[in-house]
Order: sequence, then C-alpha cells, then structure tokens
Amino acid sequence: MCASVLGSIMAFDSVQVKFKDVRDFKTPFANTRQVPFVGSYLEVLKSVVHDVRTEYFWFFANFMDMQTIDTDYIPEQHEKNQIHVWYNTNPKGGTNKEGNVMLIPTHEFKKQLDDLKYLRDYKDINYHAHDNLYQQLIAKTSFKLKNPYTTLKTNTCFYSWIYNKDLDMSIIPDFYPSFWEDVKLYTWGMTNDVMLVPKKQNIEQFYDIKRTVHYDLDYPVKEMDIIFISYDEPSAEKRYKKLKASFPRAKWCSGIQGQTLAYMKAASMSDTDYFFAVFPKNELAEGFDFSFQPDRMRNPCHYIFDCYIPTIDLRYGWGGVILYNKELVMKTAKPDLDFTMSQAHHSVPTLSAISNCNETPLLAYRSSFREVIKLLQMKPTVESKYRLKKWCTMGKGKNAEWLYKGAMDGKKYFDENKDDYGKLMNSYDYEWIKGCVKSLYPTQTWD
Repeated sequence: MCASVLGSIMAFDSVQVKFKDVRDFKTPFANTRQVPFVGSYLEVLKSVVHDVRTEYFWFFANFMDMQTIDTDYIPEQHEKNQIHVWYNTNPKGGTNKEGNVMLIPTHEFKKQLDDLKYLRDYKDINYHAHDNLYQQLIAKTSFKLKNPYTTLKTNTCFYSWIYNKDLDMSIIPDFYPSFWEDVKLYTWGMTNDVMLVPKKQNIEQFYDIKRTVHYDLDYPVKEMDIIFISYDEPSAEKRYKKLKASFPRAKWCSGIQGQTLAYMKAASMSDTDYFFAVFPKNELAEGFDFSFQPDRMRNPCHYIFDCYIPTIDLRYGWGGVILYNKELVMKTAKPDLDFTMSQAHHSVPTLSAISNCNETPLLAYRSSFREVIKLLQMKPTVESKYRLKKWCTMGKGKNAEWLYKGAMDGKKYFDENKDDYGKLMNSYDYEWIKGCVKSLYPTQTWD
C-alpha cells in the first residue's frame, strides 16, 4: 500500500481537465496537457490517452489543489495495473470516492478501454482517502418554494447546492458531484428540498436536465396553508366548521365580491408560498388530507385536483381543491375566463371533492352557465367535447333542471357573443350572472 518516492514530478505525463466557472489551480507538472471537460472523464480520456508516452500519467481537474498530493507516487508491483484515485474526506469540501485526481497505468487502461462504459467499470481501482485535499467548494443557497428555479439562475459555479429555506443548512449531505459520468442533477428526500444542481445553459426548468440521481434523506416538510373561499353559498359556514375541525390550520376568506379580489385576499392570508383553496359548494372526498406538496423541479404553477359532479356523472378538475402558487395569484390582476388557468397549471388525478353545485337553483345555474362558456371558448379537444356534452345533458337529482338551463343559456350566450371577449367575461362576474338569470326567469325565487 505504501508508495516509494522514486522519481520527480517530471517523470510522468499529466493531463489537466479544464472546467469553466471554477477556481483554477496551476498544475505542479511541467509536462501537462490541458484539455476541456466534455461529457465525462472517460470521454476526455478517450481523446488523450493515445498521446501519452509514459508508463503512467496523472489525470486531474483544474479545480483540485495538488499541493497535498504526493506527485512522486510510484505504485508498488502488485498495484501497477490499478487506477489510483485520491478523494477528499474533509466534510468541508464534500466527499465522493469517484474523485478528481488519478494516476493511471497507460498500457492497461488502453487495453481495457473498449470494454468500458463508465470509468468505474475499470477492473482494478484503488481509492485513496485524503483528509486534506482541497477541491472547489460548492456554494449553498436557499430557495423559496414559490420558484426554486430562480435560485439556479444565480449559480455562477459549475455546481451549486440549493435547499428549501424552511430547512437548516446542516441538512445538506457530505457529498461531492461525480464527473465519471455525464453531468447530472442530484436530489434528496421525498420532496427534493435538497438539490445539487449543475450550471446549465438554455434550460427552463430542472426537468430539462437529462440525468438525475436521487437519494433518500429525512427532513421535516412544511404543510401548505388551507384557505376556505366563500361568497354567498348557503352552506359555507357549516362546511368551514367541518373543515376547521379536521384541519385546524384552515382559514376562512369570506364575502369578497369579485373572484380576482377573493383569490388575492386568500393569497394574502396565506403564510406559505402555496395554499390550498377549498370551496363551499363541495364536500371533501374521503381520505383527502392536504399532504400534497408542489413539485420542486417543476416551474411555478397551480395544481388542480379532481372533483366528482354526481348530478351529471362527471369527474375532472372543475370545482376541485386547488393548490395555488401565491405569487402567481398576486400576478393575475387581469385573468382570462378562468382565473386558475390564466397561469401555468398542472392537473393532479386525485379525487379531492364531491360537488354540491346543485344545492340551490342559483348555484346550479351559475356553475353550468360559467363552465359551458369556458369550455366553448377553449380550443376543442376530445376531453373538452366530452365534458361539454355532459354539462349539456339533463342530469339527475336536486336542481338538475337548473344545471341544464344554465348550460343551455351559457351555450346560447356564447354563440351570440363569441366574437366579443369583453361580453364573454361577464360570465366571470357572479353579480352579473345573478342579474341575468333573474331577468330570464322572473318568477323563480333565487334568494
């Protein structure tokens, strides 16, 4: 295991791999070839090994300080065909046995080269732990849950640690990235609240990084706030009390006229970067527990959960619980026909609620009138056509006729005003719909 100091630093050829955006240490060797890092160390080695003229050659990254390495190291006889790898064990620098300083036997490496898929496939590797080996330190930056990707943009180094601001920095593992394979994204924990992220160009989200490696890690996960949003629904108080009893963290946003203002008020009440919106025309589905967490690797968006509408036997995102991105809500001052879909959104096929939109004639009419207009305004798909058909079919149960009338009147209103978006936006106004239905059906009691 011990090496003999038999030569000088001039003895072997050396290759220094040049990384961008790192501290650049000078090579201790006079006869060093400098090559850019491309792909992986194995790819680099393939391009240079046939030019090596010495029995062994040093191979190391430019972000490694070679001062504490015995550059006169000579393998003993039984080690002559081994790749010797030195790796840091000082926790301040991060540890990975797939290190960045190597002494490689030239002939044996060439012999095995064609059979190597990865550098670790080499048949005999000798790993040397080193507790005083300086390597490029990796910065640690916390991210806000509202948009973890913005932290990536601040990364000026080849890699960066990013972690949820709700966690203590000490949770970050003693780890260093490997360049024995393609550059990759490393993630930890069920919610990916700790990431080791490579500096990448021309990506729009973490999922654009092709290679990802995930590790288990335990840490506390903060629950998202729950905001109950009501306007004039008759069962609002009863349903809020039921929600509060099961989930004490729930808050009530009540009586705000105008959907946009109501959602913004709800967002202002939330102390978390996302919040669950619950609506009084629904009963929560059994087992829905608000444990869902926004995807840290996905760009900011709203998450829409399924709702079942028994009256028309239809299940999709309409009326379900929504996990709102607080920042996106506050940016939606001028929404489209659908507030939620005015920003990036993602459907979650989990049943969150059972709709009671037929609880009163007005609620039934308003629900179908608005939804049919929205469906007609969308670009037609197989799904949207099916949903429209269900809304426009007479259902069963309480106030089914008013659900149907609302759908028919909504379709008529769209056909008459489809070229006037301003008039279509009237459907966004609850008070306008109330006035409209009262004029259409003056003998019906609505209050």
